[in-house]
Amino acid sequence: MKWIMNESFHNETINFDSFSFKNCSFTNCVIIITTLNFHFEGCSFYGSALHVNPDLPIFEVSHRLSQSVYDTDTNCYRDDYKYPRTRVPLPTSNVH
Repeated sequence: MKWIMNESFHNETINFDSFSFKNCSFTNCVIIITTLNFHFEGCSFYGSALHVNPDLPIFEVSHRLSQSVYDTDTNCYRDDYKYPRTRVPLPTSNVH
């Protein structure tokens, strides 16, 4: 994996696959994650959207994502990593 350290990214679309990020910040970025072949630590996300392949194991993805800092404007989506949308439809269910 290629290491990227102490960089700031703004308004970019970044594919995390095959990269390791350390102490980087991502502002208003679209992050694409299609495999588990990535690593990041000490990173910060501001107003960004992370689009994750829905076939990846949720616990592994959650663990990796929990290692960084996110603001309230950053969201993670699992159903549309190929074609990011601004809204993700929620499943309908009856609450009993």
